[in-house]
Amino acid sequence: MMTHMVDSPVTPGDTYVVAIEELGSEGDGVGYVDDFAVLVDDATLGETVQVEITDVDSNFARGDVVDAEFGI
Repeated sequence: MMTHMVDSPVTPGDTYVVAIEELGSEGDGVGYVDDFAVLVDDATLGETVQVEITDVDSNFARGDVVDAEFGI
């Protein structure tokens, strides 16, 4: 079965400011960019962080914190 790239609002290497709205099953923070989930390690609930996207899957992306408590 082939996997195909799904159109997503985020691109690996780009940075976005996201509000961490919930926690994932492994304790990672979950924020959203245009209703697309971004899982962020080392982010806490209620935090607003700038993340760099590292990986994009079919229904979520992963990102690393670049700047914590980034105000918007």
